[in-house]
Amino acid sequence: MKNKKLVIGLATLATLTSGFSHAGSTTISTKYEQTFRENQDYKVKFGLGHTFDNAMAFSFEHQRRWRDEISGRPELAENLFGLGYSYALDDDNRWSLQPKIEYKFNPGSETMRPMLRLNYRVNDDWRVGARYRYEYQTFREGGGARSRVNRFDGYVSYAVTDQIGLAWNTSYAYVLGEGSMYTGNEDRWEHELGLGYRIDSANALALTYKRKDKTRDEATYNGGHHNDAVQVTYSYRF
Repeated sequence: MKNKKLVIGLATLATLTSGFSHAGSTTISTKYEQTFRENQDYKVKFGLGHTFDNAMAFSFEHQRRWRDEISGRPELAENLFGLGYSYALDDDNRWSLQPKIEYKFNPGSETMRPMLRLNYRVNDDWRVGARYRYEYQTFREGGGARSRVNRFDGYVSYAVTDQIGLAWNTSYAYVLGEGSMYTGNEDRWEHELGLGYRIDSANALALTYKRKDKTRDEATYNGGHHNDAVQVTYSYRF
């Protein structure tokens, strides 16, 4: 019998990853993210993803942001395009490999992000995964050194019931060559904890808490603090 339990990943709703398990489907999502310390940061994201019957998948996300004391209106934060594919590595489809490439447009910069993710379905309830992502800044306004970053992710998700799922994503990243992270150091850790709820076969909600490393002590805002965030996601799949 096909498992009907909800198994979420923190990048699952309305992203390339979610589409891999639903051949020939389209997902539309809306996300709202907010931080809580001084100079609060608000983000609104709109996503579109489609998976073809041949397991090829395409995704797009548009993101706008505004900050207290800096901007009184939403401004462009990011446009992100992704293209990927999913390979089943065994007959039972317990192991899968997902190469993907993303191109990210930010005001004043552009970044290429090739990545490779390995997934394993432990049983009907538990799934784990690991991903490597390389980030290379292909354009930087004003010139100067372009950032290069190695990032490693780990994923664990658990289906509590047919409608409720839990997930944890931890990531470690470090700068190659010149530059530093928002921490002021060459590396940083981040963690995401997620709770997903599937309303029906088409509609789903998710709540994600993002735990970030401390910002560098000399930062203009939130210096020396964890500038954590909460994100609410609604997705519709058809």
